[in-house]
Parts: sequence; C-alpha cells; structure tokens
Amino acid sequence: MLKKVEEFILSCDVARLSTVTPAGLPHSIPICFALSGLDIIYTPIDSKPKSSSKKTLIRINNIINNDEVVVLFDRYSEDWNELGYVMVKGKASIVQNHYENLDAVTLLEGKYRQYREENYLPPDPTVIKVKIYDYTSWGNF
Repeated sequence: MLKKVEEFILSCDVARLSTVTPAGLPHSIPICFALSGLDIIYTPIDSKPKSSSKKTLIRINNIINNDEVVVLFDRYSEDWNELGYVMVKGKASIVQNHYENLDAVTLLEGKYRQYREENYLPPDPTVIKVKIYDYTSWGNF
C-alpha cells in the first residue's frame, strides 16, 4: 500500500464496513478501527449498545458466511478540492488467537481514548480482522 494511502487511512477516525448477507444483500455500518502494518485492519465488537445482544450480530454472521468485505475511508469538505476516499477490499475473519487479540486491543486503545479510559471494550472482546488484498483511491486522499 502506498504511504499516501496509509496516511489517509490513519487520518480517519471512523470508516464504513460493508459485508454481504447470506441473501446477497449489502450491509454497511460505521466502525472504529486500527491499522496494523500496511495490510491488516482490526475492528472490535465493543460495549456500545446494540439493537439486540441476544443474537449474533449481522456483521459477524455475514463474515462467517462470506468473508469478502469492503472498508471505506472517506473525507468530506465544503471545499470539494479536499474530497477523497480510499476503498479497501479484504478477507474478514474473527480473531481466534488470544495474543493477536491482545495486540489488536492495544492498537485500538492507542487510537481511541474511549477504549482506554471509558471501558467501551469488554474483557477479551470479539475483534474482526480484515486482511487487505486490494484498494482503490480517489480525489485528494
């Protein structure tokens, strides 16, 4: 990945994760994320309220059924010369390795004060890993 693309991604506070439902329908949500190296994105299932805690989250179910995902990083500005985005394609999975999970949590806590100070991450949270295999960029990224 180009340094300029990496810098753009790191400048973003949030991104959008798009998965595909078992019926083939798109499903997109905003996410908090951390970038590891140039080819891994981590996003947690944190403690912010969800519409239902009694069932598997849609994004998790979608990833289990189809690991192809898109993560979109974008910037909007009233000055349209500043518009830009980076769209990455990747293979998603749920982190199973305890040590990788700890590393992901460390990265996420380093990026978001709320994860460090306000207990938005449960102990041993579920973390989604996206292994990037392609990207597209546009505009002033």
